[in-house]
Amino acid sequence: MLIRNYLDTPAIEKTIHDGEGLIKSRKLFGAEDFATNLRYVAQTELPPGASIGFHAHADAREEVYVIQYGTGRVRIDDQERPVRTGDVIVTHVGESHGLFNDSAAPLGVFVFWVAKQAEPSCG
Repeated sequence: MLIRNYLDTPAIEKTIHDGEGLIKSRKLFGAEDFATNLRYVAQTELPPGASIGFHAHADAREEVYVIQYGTGRVRIDDQERPVRTGDVIVTHVGESHGLFNDSAAPLGVFVFWVAKQAEPSCG
């Protein structure tokens, strides 16, 4: 059984995908913790004015952002929308995306990503 408390996990301050500002990131689980294609779980906090830069992943993955608290904007490909506490955002394989805190308060988000399952071979 794996249980980790994100409040007890030290945060690393860094820029993410060439975004603006220093973002606090707490990696809770990595690929080594899963027997499935789930590869990453983190809790991240964007201070006012900070962003996860607009990017696409070179590998085939889907990413889910769960807005824990705060407000901001998400951009996926050529669409941009406001986000708020409780929103759950799915980025599909190949989509470019970014998250921006354009408010005066911190924006908290849980980040999950899963690798695309390999197609079964025909044979």
